[in-house]
Amino acid sequence: MEQFLYPTLTAFFAAFITWFFSMRKSLAQDRAAELDNAVSAVKYYRDLLDDLTARLTTATDTIKKMEIQHRELMLVNQQLVDELQKFKQLNGKQQ
Repeated sequence: MEQFLYPTLTAFFAAFITWFFSMRKSLAQDRAAELDNAVSAVKYYRDLLDDLTARLTTATDTIKKMEIQHRELMLVNQQLVDELQKFKQLNGKQQ
């Protein structure tokens, strides 16, 4: 009986100790993988945010230029309307 019991217990405890340390190693590897994934995600979103910032800056500059152009066109339009009204008044008086 002892010839069977001691080797079996030894094998069982060796397997248990191996399982315990391999489980700790596996958890450590999982945490390292999660950390690597988090770092990759942060890098991806940082690059995306930098690109978005550049696009937003460009869009803001474009909008400012278009607002200036809009104001200039509104002034030209007002001048043309004024000239048209003057022309209509002159034509109305002559007829």
